[in-house]
Amino acid sequence: MNPYPHITTTQDTCGGRPRIDGTRIEVSTIAAYLKQGVTIEEIAGYYPSLRPAQILAAAAYFHDNREAIESILAEHQRMYEAGKKIQEERMIAGVMA
Repeated sequence: MNPYPHITTTQDTCGGRPRIDGTRIEVSTIAAYLKQGVTIEEIAGYYPSLRPAQILAAAAYFHDNREAIESILAEHQRMYEAGKKIQEERMIAGVMA
Protein backbone atom coordinates (compact mmCIF):
# COMPACT_ATOMS: atom_id res chain seq x y z
CA MET A 1 0.00 0.00 0.00
CA ASN A 2 1.25 3.46 -0.93
CA PRO A 3 1.82 5.49 2.27
CA TYR A 4 1.19 8.65 0.19
CA PRO A 5 -1.95 7.90 -1.83
CA HIS A 6 -2.11 11.41 -3.28
CA ILE A 7 1.56 11.52 -4.34
CA THR A 8 2.98 10.02 -7.50
CA THR A 9 6.12 10.03 -9.61
CA THR A 10 6.29 9.36 -13.31
CA GLN A 11 9.37 9.83 -15.46
CA ASP A 12 7.46 11.70 -18.18
CA THR A 13 5.90 14.31 -15.86
CA CYS A 14 7.80 16.96 -13.87
CA GLY A 15 11.08 15.21 -14.61
CA GLY A 16 10.12 12.29 -12.38
CA ARG A 17 9.97 14.48 -9.29
CA PRO A 18 7.21 13.65 -6.77
CA ARG A 19 3.99 15.52 -7.39
CA ILE A 20 0.37 15.56 -6.35
CA ASP A 21 -1.42 12.89 -8.34
CA GLY A 22 -3.45 14.23 -11.25
CA THR A 23 -1.57 17.56 -11.23
CA ARG A 24 1.79 19.02 -12.13
CA ILE A 25 2.13 20.54 -8.64
CA GLU A 26 5.33 19.17 -7.19
CA VAL A 27 5.82 18.21 -3.56
CA SER A 28 8.74 20.65 -3.59
CA THR A 29 6.34 23.50 -4.40
CA ILE A 30 4.23 22.67 -1.35
CA ALA A 31 7.42 22.25 0.71
CA ALA A 32 8.64 25.71 -0.32
CA TYR A 33 5.40 27.24 0.94
CA LEU A 34 5.56 25.30 4.19
CA LYS A 35 9.14 26.40 4.79
CA GLN A 36 7.98 30.01 4.45
CA GLY A 37 5.35 29.46 7.13
CA VAL A 38 2.38 29.32 4.79
CA THR A 39 -0.46 27.26 6.28
CA ILE A 40 -2.27 24.35 4.65
CA GLU A 41 -5.37 26.54 4.45
CA GLU A 42 -3.45 29.31 2.70
CA ILE A 43 -1.95 26.85 0.22
CA ALA A 44 -5.47 25.56 -0.47
CA GLY A 45 -6.44 29.16 -1.25
CA TYR A 46 -3.59 29.43 -3.75
CA TYR A 47 -4.59 26.12 -5.37
CA PRO A 48 -8.37 25.84 -5.08
CA SER A 49 -8.40 22.68 -7.19
CA LEU A 50 -6.45 20.83 -4.46
CA ARG A 51 -8.15 19.14 -1.56
CA PRO A 52 -6.61 19.57 1.91
CA ALA A 53 -5.84 15.83 1.97
CA GLN A 54 -3.64 16.26 -1.12
CA ILE A 55 -1.75 19.13 0.45
CA LEU A 56 -1.34 17.20 3.71
CA ALA A 57 -0.03 14.19 1.77
CA ALA A 58 2.54 16.44 0.09
CA ALA A 59 3.51 17.85 3.49
CA ALA A 60 3.88 14.35 4.92
CA TYR A 61 5.97 13.26 1.94
CA PHE A 62 8.20 16.30 2.42
CA HIS A 63 8.72 15.61 6.09
CA ASP A 64 9.42 11.92 5.52
CA ASN A 65 11.74 12.58 2.55
CA ARG A 66 13.22 15.90 3.63
CA GLU A 67 16.72 15.35 2.24
CA ALA A 68 15.47 14.49 -1.25
CA ILE A 69 13.00 17.39 -1.36
CA GLU A 70 15.57 19.84 0.05
CA SER A 71 17.87 18.73 -2.78
CA ILE A 72 15.18 19.55 -5.33
CA LEU A 73 14.60 22.94 -3.69
CA ALA A 74 18.35 23.65 -3.76
CA GLU A 75 18.48 22.77 -7.46
CA HIS A 76 15.54 25.11 -8.15
CA GLN A 77 17.37 27.86 -6.27
CA ARG A 78 20.56 27.26 -8.27
CA MET A 79 18.58 27.44 -11.53
CA TYR A 80 16.89 30.66 -10.39
CA GLU A 81 20.22 32.25 -9.45
CA ALA A 82 21.83 31.21 -12.76
CA GLY A 83 18.91 32.66 -14.72
CA LYS A 84 19.02 35.86 -12.68
CA LYS A 85 22.76 36.21 -13.35
CA ILE A 86 22.27 35.73 -17.09
CA GLN A 87 19.50 38.31 -17.11
CA GLU A 88 21.65 40.82 -15.21
CA GLU A 89 24.58 40.23 -17.59
CA ARG A 90 22.31 40.80 -20.59
CA MET A 91 20.97 44.00 -19.08
CA ILE A 92 24.51 45.29 -18.45
CA ALA A 93 25.59 44.31 -21.96
CA GLY A 94 22.52 46.06 -23.40
CA VAL A 95 23.27 49.25 -21.48
CA MET A 96 26.90 49.23 -22.59
CA ALA A 97 26.11 48.46 -26.25
